[in-house]
Amino acid sequence: MKLNKDFPKEFFVEIETDDFREGRISVNQIEDGFMAEIDIVQIETRKIWKHVKSIFGRESAHDALEDASYYLGKFLRGESVS
Repeated sequence: MKLNKDFPKEFFVEIETDDFREGRISVNQIEDGFMAEIDIVQIETRKIWKHVKSIFGRESAHDALEDASYYLGKFLRGESVS
């Protein structure tokens, strides 16, 4: 698979109950598909406050983003993301 220089792509998700942090999903293309990193970051500095999960082996960037959104939602509800 030819790697695309348009990656990584970052998506930010507002956390309604937190004025200082937001969710960040970073989608990247790797040799065997796509992966995503899910983090909680400080809004002003974008520094990682908590790493939630990394997911690998998705067939498309859309699949990686969709699965990462699911895990971020679980984390924000206090559910396990293992």
